[in-house]
Amino acid sequence: MVATGGMGGGLFTQSNPEDRRVVPDEPGDRQIFKVVYVVLESQYQSSLSTACKRINAGQEKVAVECSGYILEELRDPANFEQFKKDVADA
Repeated sequence: MVATGGMGGGLFTQSNPEDRRVVPDEPGDRQIFKVVYVVLESQYQSSLSTACKRINAGQEKVAVECSGYILEELRDPANFEQFKKDVADA
C-alpha cells in the first residue's frame, strides 16, 4: 500500500529563505543596494546567491544585500510576510 496524503505542503514550503540571505561582511564605504528576487527552481537561486557573493568580494564601490525566494516557499505565510518586508525595504 502506498500513502498518498498527509505529507502536507510542497518541497520548499518548510525551507527558510533567511538561511540563504547574502549580506556583505565588511561593506565599508561601499554603496549597498538590496536585491529581492523570486525564482522557480533552486539551482537558479544558488547561482544568484553566488553572483552576489562575488560582487561583495570583488567590487570596491558597491556591495549587495540579497534576499532570494523560491516560488514554492512563498506558499508559507511566514515566508510570504518576510518577502513583503524585504520588497518594502529594497
